[in-house]
Amino acid sequence: MKIAILSDFHFGFGTGTEREEDPYEAVREAIEKAKDSDLILLGGDVFDTRNPNAEVLARAMELLVKALLRKSGTRLVKGLGKDISKVSEIALMGTPIVAIHGTHERRTKGLLNPVEALEKAGFLVYLHCNGVVFEKNGEKVAVHGMSGVPDQYAESVLKNWNPKPVEGFNIFILHQSITEFLYAPHTLDLNILPKGFDLYVNGHIHEPRKAEYSGKPLLMTGSLIPTQLKEESTKPKGFWTFETKTLETRWIQLGNQRKVYYKTFENPDLETIEREIKKILEEEQRKKPIVRVNLKGKVKDTLTSEIESKFGDKILISFKREVPKSEIPTRTLEEHKLSVEEMGRKFLLENLEKSGLDPKTFENVFELLVEGKNEEATERLTRMPVKKKPKREVKETKQTVLFGEKAN
Repeated sequence: MKIAILSDFHFGFGTGTEREEDPYEAVREAIEKAKDSDLILLGGDVFDTRNPNAEVLARAMELLVKALLRKSGTRLVKGLGKDISKVSEIALMGTPIVAIHGTHERRTKGLLNPVEALEKAGFLVYLHCNGVVFEKNGEKVAVHGMSGVPDQYAESVLKNWNPKPVEGFNIFILHQSITEFLYAPHTLDLNILPKGFDLYVNGHIHEPRKAEYSGKPLLMTGSLIPTQLKEESTKPKGFWTFETKTLETRWIQLGNQRKVYYKTFENPDLETIEREIKKILEEEQRKKPIVRVNLKGKVKDTLTSEIESKFGDKILISFKREVPKSEIPTRTLEEHKLSVEEMGRKFLLENLEKSGLDPKTFENVFELLVEGKNEEATERLTRMPVKKKPKREVKETKQTVLFGEKAN
């Protein structure tokens, strides 16, 4: 079979900005270029938020249905820990789409995430710690999927699931921060992945990569649009195709892209930056380019506003000011890297631990709070098991009672 491997669409990204059409245009081109595939895999973060609005959902469905209208002859024949009788016939009438949810769509246990919603609506087959087997012309391909989970729990989730290859060609797909490819506070070591599969696929990492694990291909297709402006973001976007019989891997580059430029200037002056931006504008641009300007050293206070006023109608410009670490208070060196939501998670976890509450369940509570379900969150807190605090060692003397430092 020919498998198209796509990931990280981020439908809804840039809403209300000049970039709001970028995810839809990228996916429209990708689906068109994957039209000769027998199966399409989506590696998570289909949506940019866990609660996309009705318009974003409708536009996503409008694009995904294009794959369902193309006959591929691929049949769903078996579930691996999944009841395939509940999969809509609509999702199987053309080229099947198999998807997992990512970090952006993850919701607390018991709440429907938007990728699950797409399965219920008949647009795809959703996996989380289960799998499905497809067949075409006598060839079987099994897809085993683990949707995105908090990185600190990924290893235990994998061990509890413990997936095993079955008869046919076996694909393992996940959406995690893997130590060897991405720095994060908690990452999943590559060697933790189960062995014995024929192809490994990971979403989440936004730059395309081709590697090996246990002697088998490991593919990361990256995002279809740049959502993070780093040096690696300047690479072209696209997706992988993989032939299960010949093991041929091909990179399919998207053509209608918004180019990204990452420029670093030390002790910059206006003329130097102007000169570099003019060079960019001399190149062929299908869309207004994104220019990330990284400023180091001494920077005039009015420099950024001067550049924006001169080029704001020609480029999408973003500034990054690199401040020497010595100028940043030590206690915020790590905290400033976190998003507002991550900071909220961090503080909630710390307070739960101080209160003797089980920190493993704090994710559910936090997501309920984010979604405004305060009463339900409060109820969940009251039902959380309280850890017994260690007893302090007491030693009596004639004069006083001394508390030992070591607990029992």
